[in-house]
Amino acid sequence: MLVLGGGAIGVELAQVFARFKCAVTVVEGQERLLSQEEPEAGDLAGQVLRADGVTVRTATRARRVDHDGNGFAVHLEGADEPLRAERLLVATGRRADLSTLGVDTVGLDPAAGAVPTDGQLRAGEGLWAVGDITGHGAFTHMSMYQAQIAVRDILGQPGPDADYRALPRVTSTDPEIAAVGLTERRARERGLRVRTALLPIDSSTRGWIHGAGNEGFIKLVEDADRGVLVGATSAGPAGGEVLYGLNVAVHAEVPVERLRHLIYTYPTFHRAVEAALAALR
Repeated sequence: MLVLGGGAIGVELAQVFARFKCAVTVVEGQERLLSQEEPEAGDLAGQVLRADGVTVRTATRARRVDHDGNGFAVHLEGADEPLRAERLLVATGRRADLSTLGVDTVGLDPAAGAVPTDGQLRAGEGLWAVGDITGHGAFTHMSMYQAQIAVRDILGQPGPDADYRALPRVTSTDPEIAAVGLTERRARERGLRVRTALLPIDSSTRGWIHGAGNEGFIKLVEDADRGVLVGATSAGPAGGEVLYGLNVAVHAEVPVERLRHLIYTYPTFHRAVEAALAALR
């Protein structure tokens, strides 16, 4: 099978099929997999996929796809011979097609990339929008979060506006690669004075006990002027679960100095967060 796209969906399904003993090749146009996440996350994803026997080709773009009735041929830019496979999985991204939803009948632009909403998810008089079409991330948990706000507003119940500063996301590979908030690059692009820390999971007691399959890391991104975390990545066994505390820290803007003085349960994966906080530079 050929997988076009090395984002979360492409990487997840590539690993699934590889572990079912399918020969898999991933083709990604960017320099590394999971290009929207920290570089270390993309490097880890490439490492574990290759360990599962996946062929990973980054900085490679497809220019044409053919099918001869028996299989697919993917022609790559700058290559003389195409890649061939029985099956093709296209995971190059997705976007909302508002024109198919009839939004023009309620005064919205069907050619727009997303439906603009206010903090209570109102898109117009008596009209609310939730999920992918709002342009805030194509995640199930985003739809659920927005739906709760919209339902409260529809029922006339008070509640806070939507807050997208601490958007969590998980790539459900083995190991899991979870992140929240800003990456280091995006934080710097916003002009923040940044401090970071990167700690391998296997340097923690729980990571050492876990042994095989303990690949991963904790990465923290701090706004040094305010002394709060604006982003974090938790990669490793149960990386998505470890993210919860980091998600709270980013969302509630808990001071880093306060986080340093929490009692971190021993021996757990999340104790690596304590060491990472101490390593912020």
